[in-house]
Amino acid sequence: MKTIMKHRLSTKNDVQRIKLPEEGIVREVAFSYQERDLCLWVEVPAGSVLDNSAVERSFKVFRTGDGIPDNARYIGSALEVMRPDAFHVFELFE
Repeated sequence: MKTIMKHRLSTKNDVQRIKLPEEGIVREVAFSYQERDLCLWVEVPAGSVLDNSAVERSFKVFRTGDGIPDNARYIGSALEVMRPDAFHVFELFE
């Protein structure tokens, strides 16, 4: 059995670490207008919610035109339509 977990990301240019199961798959990136937050929805095994085997994974939000390092893998983009902002989420690897 699987479940979807929601995680919030800051739109600032900082590296953000989230504890997730290694096999967790990011399924969606979207900007929540009600909460004014950038969110990730991650598919994880249902048992992993109670399990302590999560690993720390690193994500970074880039704006259009920012330089993106070679160790970054694209996850998804989200738009804030009330402002001319686009947020591009990448997972960083060592």
